[in-house]
Amino acid sequence: MNKYEGLFIFGETVQEERLKDLAAYATGEITKAGGKILESKDMGRHAFARVMQKKESGFYLSVIFTIAPEKIATLTSRYHLNDDVFRVQITRFDDKLVTPPPAAVKA
Repeated sequence: MNKYEGLFIFGETVQEERLKDLAAYATGEITKAGGKILESKDMGRHAFARVMQKKESGFYLSVIFTIAPEKIATLTSRYHLNDDVFRVQITRFDDKLVTPPPAAVKA
């Protein structure tokens, strides 16, 4: 099982009340495929650098999870079936690239 990070962008037309349901959908598909959720972070609404498909912004969700590599293609194709999911990007997660927070300075 490899560690991955999934970045989900939900369309700007999605009601904010539905965001929790969409986050549950995104993580639920991972667990259905045999993966394990390690961390999930709601990143809020962000404006796009340029307009894409007549949309100017979207709601972002970052999920770190473990899953077998052969399940990634199936998982990605399942997300493309949902109209509320605007974009999905799943990349291999490397712990070495994450910088730890600076240590507290004692006065």
